[in-house]
Amino acid sequence: MIDRKIKVEYLRRREDSKIGLTYEDLAKPGQAPWEVDAIDLSETFTKFTNGGRVSKTQASPYDLVNEAAERKLAKELEIESQREDDEKRGKELATIINRYFEDNGLDRGTVEWDMIYEGSFDDTKTPGWVTIKTKTSHSAWYQGAGEINSASTYHTQVPAAVEQEARELQAIRRKHQNDRDFDFWSTSYSTRIVREADHLNY
Repeated sequence: MIDRKIKVEYLRRREDSKIGLTYEDLAKPGQAPWEVDAIDLSETFTKFTNGGRVSKTQASPYDLVNEAAERKLAKELEIESQREDDEKRGKELATIINRYFEDNGLDRGTVEWDMIYEGSFDDTKTPGWVTIKTKTSHSAWYQGAGEINSASTYHTQVPAAVEQEARELQAIRRKHQNDRDFDFWSTSYSTRIVREADHLNY
């Protein structure tokens, strides 16, 4: 038996109880997906046969749901089978990136970008650096005292000279984000953050 927690979310159309994995699955000809009236449901499976099938004791009455769980399991097992090679490559890439920071005395800290006085941020404002990830803050502060300010945006940057290595490593780490045994610590890499905001970081 394979012990693994796999959750499958699915939908049941109200009018006829038809099951689907997406609103598109349940839309009738000529009907837009957002017009479908359906109930959100989910099932969690924890036991699979060695062949990757849902255990009979946990099987859903819906084949569609069982098959979705089995596909998710197969995908997880496939990714895990690539862990060793991906970790090796990830460590090589991290070494290249980290060494570049060290050899060039580059700061890994945060750069404050005041959007009121300096305008909207983009990579042309930081020659030699490229943004590989952007995230907007969802802090509860903006729902209260911070409602007079715009949410901060964080741009994760690396030197342009190691952009390809950083993007490849980022993809490897994202691929294994649900793999609890992947060595994220040894594949961590240097970056800097540009915080774009219209207020100080209290």
